[in-house]
Amino acid sequence: MKNPLSLITKFPSTKNEREHFIHKAIEEIMNGNHYPLQVEVKLKNLEEIIKGIRTSTTIKNAVINEAYLFQEKTFDAYGARITKTNRREWNYDICNDSILTEFRLQLNELQSAIKDRESFLQTLKPGMIAVDEATGEQLIPPAVSEKTILQISIL
Repeated sequence: MKNPLSLITKFPSTKNEREHFIHKAIEEIMNGNHYPLQVEVKLKNLEEIIKGIRTSTTIKNAVINEAYLFQEKTFDAYGARITKTNRREWNYDICNDSILTEFRLQLNELQSAIKDRESFLQTLKPGMIAVDEATGEQLIPPAVSEKTILQISIL
């Protein structure tokens, strides 16, 4: 593929164009013009392509550098409103705070206890009545639903 990004220019540029594109794509699939599974695989591949480009540090830096060519904090470009802002990331690991460490341990213990309790409740079968010995409460099995999903790994 000589110019891979030339394909992107064919995609919608505005919200209205995007919504129209989505509607027409769904219509084409449902009219039998394309195999739904094949489209799903191509969309999964496209997601991975987009993720690969957008998570590239080189590309992120290039995008930020271009944004700083615009003087305003908020500006319109390429059919989008763009705002330059800063995001703070806090690292509490270096604080040497024993109280925070204890809270995190308690949280981990609670999350583990919740997971264990959910696993126990999953063992209850419909129509089965169980009594919690500690509280005396009658326990009812959790509601469960299933749906078929596809896990797609691009080869």
